Amino acid sequence: MKDSRMCLSDLTTSSKKYSVKVKVIEKARPKCSAKNGILYQNLLLEDEKGIKMRGILFGEQIELYKDALVYSGVYEISNAPIKICQEEWRKGLTDLMHQMGFNHQTGIRPLNIGSGPIQPQYQNISQIPKVSNAADRYDIVGIVLFVEEEPHSITTKQGKDYTVRELAIVDHSTERPLLISAWNDLAHTECDLLLSKATKLQIVGFTALKITNHKGFSMATTMSTTFIHSPTGDKPTTLEDWRNRNQTKLT
Repeated sequence: MKDSRMCLSDLTTSSKKYSVKVKVIEKARPKCSAKNGILYQNLLLEDEKGIKMRGILFGEQIELYKDALVYSGVYEISNAPIKICQEEWRKGLTDLMHQMGFNHQTGIRPLNIGSGPIQPQYQNISQIPKVSNAADRYDIVGIVLFVEEEPHSITTKQGKDYTVRELAIVDHSTERPLLISAWNDLAHTECDLLLSKATKLQIVGFTALKITNHKGFSMATTMSTTFIHSPTGDKPTTLEDWRNRNQTKLT
């Protein structure tokens, strides 16, 4: 039987021989389960009809699939095991009752990746729209001007506790600093590292940020956000030249 291209909504626990075209629209940072201590990594997959499904990697799979499944990558995935998805993860992300796992029988064929990895698509701060779709994500590279000394906790109306820490960056396209709220794990180790170098006017890349209205126009990290401490490419190089010419002003 030949594999047949299906939609995510067509998949069930009995789906075996199939293939589906999906984009990785979120790739969370690995974390340990509070229940059993198992390391896992969440993915959010979207097919051509806009239907979303959770994907999940466990333990050694996280490193094994590190480059095989990347954020913003488009793939043809075949014969991945389908299981029931926990309701607590579905809420707000996907309405599908199933999730995708991965094993030795799973085939993954990249459809939009050439010989190298997908690079951040850095935009100038002035290019970021003031109003945006909730699903839109932006990559920015900027000079770090300020990092909050300590993270603080926020409790939602539903009783969930989150950690947040604010930082401010600027680039050559605007004189107004951009406020970024770093959430949860990023509010600790990553922001501690930024704070330790706060006087050096370091250039840092931030991927997969979303727009918020916190204290006016600002941005916030998402489950897919990474901090790139030594960004490369034309935009970081241009920004470095501008920083070197404006040291006094920036300080």
